Amino acid sequence: MDVRPKNFEKGPNFIAGSQNFPVLTITKRIGEVPKDRPIILTDWAMRQSPLVARYLMANGYDNVLGVLKGGMIRWESEGYPFEHRDVKDKDIE
Repeated sequence: MDVRPKNFEKGPNFIAGSQNFPVLTITKRIGEVPKDRPIILTDWAMRQSPLVARYLMANGYDNVLGVLKGGMIRWESEGYPFEHRDVKDKDIE
């Protein structure tokens, strides 16, 4: 689960198949976060994802496995697969 805003232009690459739940929308969209499969959170450099992980766990999400250490910066630098997503929506949701 990637918690960067949709208008994040610094690095619009995402782990293939990951869902985007921008940190500023998590309280409104918490009902959409799956409880039936493991969750690992990420962002660009591991600044927002720990906060969201704590929020989810405090709200009964015992399926949160943790935060991707180093975020997408590390994921990309270590050569793991990612997909580029065009940033079309400039509004932060």
